[in-house]
Amino acid sequence: MTQILIRLCAAALIMCWSAAVLAQRPPRVFDRCEVTFTPVVLSQAYNPMSPDDYVQTFQTVMHRPGGDDTRGMNYSAILLRRANDRLPIEIYILDVEGGTSTGKALYDRPGPPLGPELGNNGEIEARFNLGINSNPATMAIRIPAGTEIDPGQLVFEFDVKYLCNHDDERTERGNNNRGFTISFPVSTAVQASLVGTEPDFGEIGMLSDIDVAGAPPSTTRRDHYMRVASTGPYEVMVVSQNSWRMTASGAPTGNASERIAYRYELLDQELDSSRPNFTPVICKASGISGENIRLTATLTEGGQGKLPSPNYRDIITVTVTPLAVDVGDPERCD
Repeated sequence: MTQILIRLCAAALIMCWSAAVLAQRPPRVFDRCEVTFTPVVLSQAYNPMSPDDYVQTFQTVMHRPGGDDTRGMNYSAILLRRANDRLPIEIYILDVEGGTSTGKALYDRPGPPLGPELGNNGEIEARFNLGINSNPATMAIRIPAGTEIDPGQLVFEFDVKYLCNHDDERTERGNNNRGFTISFPVSTAVQASLVGTEPDFGEIGMLSDIDVAGAPPSTTRRDHYMRVASTGPYEVMVVSQNSWRMTASGAPTGNASERIAYRYELLDQELDSSRPNFTPVICKASGISGENIRLTATLTEGGQGKLPSPNYRDIITVTVTPLAVDVGDPERCD
C-alpha cells in the first residue's frame, strides 16, 4: 500500500512538472501578433511654392513574423502620426492584396479604437493566409499646396497600431513605434516679383543740377518693392545696364549729354556711377508668406542742357538665387 502511494505521488509530480514546463514554452511563431511595413522612399521632390497639391502613389509591403508554417490570422492596422508631427498631410489606402480597404489611414493620436471587427474605414485590412507572411499595399500621400516645409530630405514616421484575431478566438492588440516611414526630398524654392509700378521721375527736362539738389523727396525719390518668398536662404544681386545712369535711348552711351545720373539703394548699399558694383547679400528664408525688400531710386542730376528725349531710362536687373544650404551669415532682408 505504501509503495502504491509513493508511485502515485511520483506520477503526480511528473505530471505537474510536465504541465509547468509546457506553460513556460514560448508561443509558436504563428502566434506572434505584429505588423511591420517596408520603408518607402519617394524620388519626387515636394515644392512648397507649387500651386498644386503634392500627391504621390506608392507601394509598400506589410509583414508579419513567421515562416512557411504560419497559420492564417486576420490582421487590422492603422497608421498614427508621431506626436510631434502636425503637418496637414494625409495618407490613403488605395488597395490591399486580398481585399480592398480604401480610405484615410492617418489620424491624430491616440486615433480611433480598434474593435474586433475588420474593414473599418481607415484601417488596413491585411489577411495573411497559410504560408504567407507578406502583403503588398498600394497607398498615396497628399500634402496640401502651400504647406511650409523646410528644404532637405524629409522623413515622416508613423506608429502602427494593430489588432490580431487568432483562430482560437483570442484577440491581441499592440503598437509598433515608428513602424512605417516615408521619406522624400523637399526642394528649395524662391519666388520674386515687383510690387507696385516701376519708378518714374516724370518730366525733368527743365530741372538743373542745383534744382535737383534742393528739390523735395517727392520730386527726386521713388520707392518700390520686391516681394520674395523662399523656403530656404537666398542670394540677392543687382546690376545696372548703364552704370546707374538713364540714357536718351536706354542703351549704353559714352556721350555725357545723353546721360542723367541717379542713385540706387538696396539692402543698405548705395550704388551710383562712381560706385557701380553691388556686393551680393545672402538672406535668411522668408517663408511662404514672403517679405518685401525696399528698392529706392534717387535722382542726382537734372535734365537741363541734356539731349531732349522722352525715353531716358535704365535697365536694372535684380537676381534672386536659392541656396541649398546656409552660406556665411545670412541676414534678414525685410
